Amino acid sequence: MEDTIGQLNTAYKGQIFRITYQERDFQIQLLKKCPTKEETELDILLDGLLQTLVKNKERWSFQQHELDQDLANHIWRAISLRYRL
Repeated sequence: MEDTIGQLNTAYKGQIFRITYQERDFQIQLLKKCPTKEETELDILLDGLLQTLVKNKERWSFQQHELDQDLANHIWRAISLRYRL
């Protein structure tokens, strides 16, 4: 499931976000043009690795459970502020 940016085949380059979480900087690239409030899954590149954000009730988490779930919520917060969701 973890693809690198060089292996990804998509015509859309995606909006790039930079966030700081627990004193670490992350670069997130959204792979969808216009997300909506009704989204339940979003594909992103997190520091060059393909990850999927999944909405469970009111919280966002990574599809890969070994990743920090609070980081997923911070990523969604940055996306929702950018797109005014």
